[in-house]
Amino acid sequence: MKKTLITLVIILGISSVGHAIALPQATRCLFIDFYDFEKQENLYYRDHVSAETVAELSGLIKLAEERVGKFWGEKTTQPKFIYCDKEEDYRKFGSPFPTPAAALMHIGSYILISKDGVDLDIISHELSHTELFARVGPITRKFKIPVWFDEGLAMQVDHRSYYSIDTLKALSNNFQKLPDVKKMVDYPSFGAGTREEVMMNYRTAKYVVNQWYTPEKLDQFIDDLNDGKSFEEAY
Repeated sequence: MKKTLITLVIILGISSVGHAIALPQATRCLFIDFYDFEKQENLYYRDHVSAETVAELSGLIKLAEERVGKFWGEKTTQPKFIYCDKEEDYRKFGSPFPTPAAALMHIGSYILISKDGVDLDIISHELSHTELFARVGPITRKFKIPVWFDEGLAMQVDHRSYYSIDTLKALSNNFQKLPDVKKMVDYPSFGAGTREEVMMNYRTAKYVVNQWYTPEKLDQFIDDLNDGKSFEEAY
């Protein structure tokens, strides 16, 4: 019994170190309560952040939850929101890349918001990622669902005008010149190219998923994935 316990402790220790090395941002988020952040409900922020900014963020989060809940039928996830108004904090907890926000989903869900991410559409987008994660789990999301679909689905609640289907129509000669997003199954391929090319990938993924989507199809898609079907079978 004693040897089994020691072995378990060793395995857990090695796993923890491996997680910290492979996923440093996610590991720090996991222990966010031990860092020097203030907390209001599920929103974390540094003590120098103004009360006005905290109130604005809290309001946007509630609006995003309503929007995403309406799209998905109900809101099932309870992510922790971490506001990083300093670049060094965002790199430390969120992403080393200059994105306005990020959703990290490994052991629990965390939405990191930079100073440029204080926006209803951006927060809604990231929150939708966590809803998909909550419904299918980490393994299915990582290994079955291609990035173009994950992002296209999140774009359904993201109403930024420069990502709109009307904008895509104008830029693609009435949808005649579109990138082949269905070949973009991972982030290196989906995020490759110039800024405008990547934006076209997001617009196109939004359009493709929009052409497919109905609430009933999405519910059946989730059920089929959870029943063991491949993405292609479920889609």
